[in-house]
Amino acid sequence: MNGSPGNSAPFGPRAMVALVCVGFIAFVALLAAMGTREPRADNGGAHGLGKGISGYAALAAMLSAEGRTVDFTRMPGSAEANALLIVTPLAWADGKDIAQVVNRHRLTGPVLVVTPKWQAVPLTSDPRVTPSRWNPFGAPKPPRGWSTVVGTEPPEWKGFLDRTSVRLEQPGGPPAHGWRSADGQSSGPLPDDHVVLSGQGEDDGHHGITPLVTSADGRVLAGYFADGGAYPALDRMAGLTAPTGEDRDMHPLVIVFEPDLLDNMGLADRQTGLLADRLIRAAAGDAEGDAAARPIAFDLSLAGLGQPRNLLSLAFQPPFLAATICLILAAAASIWLGLARFGPALVAAPAIASGKVALVTGSAELILRARRHHLIGAPYAEAARERLIAALGLPRRRPEAETDAAIDRILETRMPGTIPFSTAAHQLGSARRAHDIAAAAAQIHRIERALVTMRKA
Repeated sequence: MNGSPGNSAPFGPRAMVALVCVGFIAFVALLAAMGTREPRADNGGAHGLGKGISGYAALAAMLSAEGRTVDFTRMPGSAEANALLIVTPLAWADGKDIAQVVNRHRLTGPVLVVTPKWQAVPLTSDPRVTPSRWNPFGAPKPPRGWSTVVGTEPPEWKGFLDRTSVRLEQPGGPPAHGWRSADGQSSGPLPDDHVVLSGQGEDDGHHGITPLVTSADGRVLAGYFADGGAYPALDRMAGLTAPTGEDRDMHPLVIVFEPDLLDNMGLADRQTGLLADRLIRAAAGDAEGDAAARPIAFDLSLAGLGQPRNLLSLAFQPPFLAATICLILAAAASIWLGLARFGPALVAAPAIASGKVALVTGSAELILRARRHHLIGAPYAEAARERLIAALGLPRRRPEAETDAAIDRILETRMPGTIPFSTAAHQLGSARRAHDIAAAAAQIHRIERALVTMRKA
């Protein structure tokens, strides 16, 4: 490509650096902002903000009414350090993720895990209103977040408490005859006395489950692991006279196998609500009479309401990390190439040149391409004749032959032996080939130049 070195760039080095920096910052901000919309909490799910039949919004409201600080966390590990973390994972949640959240928080505070049991879907009509076939507008819609039970689904959390098993009785199974606290101080009914979820086993350290709440036939509905920690409030609720551990730096892990002890459906019963309050106090390690000793944090990340990762964080995680590194290297190479190039930038020659020379050259090429060069001889001779009349002071509006004769006499006087102007003009007008036209035009140009130069001298 033809080009020439440019003397100046449209943007200086500082302007280019500023443009690159602003563009990079805007791109990073766009990636950080995309994909950060939080899922709606009013989906009828089993979580701390769930207002459906299997949710725990009633428990959160009760604890808040007692004066406790109740928070809801969407990011793992973002709960207050000393808070009681209530974890309500989905039935199909990743057990390794649950173990990571639980083990990390137990370094600073207690954890209570509620296992799921019910399959719930949002309601399509308001159950408080009696349906009528005469209503032209159809059944009224229920409040958003309300749900109904359509089945059961026990948890399958491979990677979390693999030595602990759960058992879910079906509708035709033996009745549980309600629940009983392990210390014998309270009892109450279950919403469904047949479909009961219980558990047994030990944790990864081979520490067994100490029951806190059981069914009338002895199934464990809630308990904690006696792992050597000093948990006096849990020991009292379990009806133990001797402590199960002495390490005060450890924090307990409480498992509530039967979710109806804490969910909205179960808390419709007053005795179950009082039991839920006792469970929370014991898990939090509250002293007797202390209503707000420890804050409460509901984890929403394992319940499907976690804050989604933005595109910026995804770009630096597999499998996108390799593509991000390649993109960064390519951008760095492009910047280095732009800053370390040799010499100034080449400016491409314009497709159409400017100036008189370019105009004449373009006109000549057009005439040659059109094969009309034989038509320019006579006009050129006429133009030269007019210029000589003006330069020599000859009278105008005379016949062409008289003007040529006058020019020839002056030429013969000043330059004897030179081809007469009339002869050169005739040769130019009669020429047909480009070479002959150029030769005749050059002869007229020499005559014109010689007479004008002598005239000025």
